[in-house]
Amino acid sequence: MAEEFTFAANTGSFGRRVLDPQDHSTCYGVVWYDPNGVCGWVAEYPGNRPGSGGGIPGFASRTWAARFLCRYRKPEPSGRP
Repeated sequence: MAEEFTFAANTGSFGRRVLDPQDHSTCYGVVWYDPNGVCGWVAEYPGNRPGSGGGIPGFASRTWAARFLCRYRKPEPSGRP
């Protein structure tokens, strides 16, 4: 069975980028572990800086955080007023 996600180093910040295994140009976001909190793994949407407080905490593993980012992609603005 193929790997569900590819975790690449997040240059310039901590965490791991979550990439689609077939198309590495598709990044779902960044996952990182919070050792000082009780939340475990944190999922960050693309464009957010890991650790800035914009993440979604509470995942048991980086794979579950990656599944969340893949399943619930960051909504795009519609452009309507």
